[in-house]
Amino acid sequence: MKMEMNLKSTLTAIIVASSAILSAQSNQMQNASNYLRNKEFDKAKASADAAAEHESTKGNPKLWKYRGQIYQEIYFSKEPTVKALDNEAEEKALESYITCLKLDKENVYKDDVKGQIVQASYAANNKANYYIQKTEYDKALKCYDLMEAALPFDFDQGMKRNNITKEKLMYNKFDMYKKAANKEKTKEYADKLIAINYKEPRIYTDMVKLSLIDRDTTKALDYISKGKMLFEDNMDLINQEINIYLARNKTNELKDKLTKAIEVTPDNEVLHAILANLYERTKEYEKAEAEYVKALEIKPDYEVANYNLGVLYFNQGNEWNDKLGALPPKETAKAKEYETKANEYFKKAVVNFEKSYEVSPDKATKQQLRRLFLRLGETEKADKYK
Repeated sequence: MKMEMNLKSTLTAIIVASSAILSAQSNQMQNASNYLRNKEFDKAKASADAAAEHESTKGNPKLWKYRGQIYQEIYFSKEPTVKALDNEAEEKALESYITCLKLDKENVYKDDVKGQIVQASYAANNKANYYIQKTEYDKALKCYDLMEAALPFDFDQGMKRNNITKEKLMYNKFDMYKKAANKEKTKEYADKLIAINYKEPRIYTDMVKLSLIDRDTTKALDYISKGKMLFEDNMDLINQEINIYLARNKTNELKDKLTKAIEVTPDNEVLHAILANLYERTKEYEKAEAEYVKALEIKPDYEVANYNLGVLYFNQGNEWNDKLGALPPKETAKAKEYETKANEYFKKAVVNFEKSYEVSPDKATKQQLRRLFLRLGETEKADKYK
């Protein structure tokens, strides 16, 4: 009889103790709400965190709503003491709202939380940018993963309006891995973005650079080809392609590429100047001159084209001058013809060198102009460039 009474007493004590614990945790949840209302955020945080860990309350969506609101108040606060309560308040607020909506099978709290989860996602996005600046890439990745988990709860498209989408998050991860110098992950996300035709040329230009670092020219050209299917007039892609062909001494192929590029963007002075430079290298001077002139018709103050056309004319003048020097003394008629030809080109060179100097007054161009004017016997003009 005595044993039965002891057993009953023990069971009663256990039941009472269990009830007391359940009541205490339920009180913690209520305390979190009360402390939140009273703006005692340190106490609210402690109560919500305690309730979030206990079996009896961690499955209650109402708790997670309170917890999200508490952490949102912490990161929203302008008071340094409040903000200092938790350095990851943005992440914890978003995590809490996601958990609330996952547990809320009856959609009791949907209307309460749907706007707040958008705000928390926006805050987490800003926090990810902050972490990337601090090179804390693991923490940034956590923010991106939380935002991705929040996307199914974008009931009114608020996240989408803030440019938080599955595709944008994929691009952000690509960009983050590139900054973190994680080549494998960068390539993985680049290929995912390319597969969905994501409209951002930097995916392709960045992957070209990475491929060239790995000395994989074939892969670099493959990325350029894919990129130009979406961005046929993108100058970065075109310039990367040009540089690769130049490095491989495939001048004729490059001429064809440039001609096609000019057909797409005929008013691009840079392309005309690059093609002119190629013609100059292959001694097709008339074609070179024509392309430089086209470039300057589009942009008269284009310094590079003015300077390079000046060099082209100067070199042609020197060629006639060399022919003049090689003539026998009795060839006076030819000598006069060759001297005239040389001076014609030197006069043309002066015009373009002066236009180049107006835009970029460097020492070398100044010296060249002085020498040319002295050669042409125009001493007053030469004195301008002393």
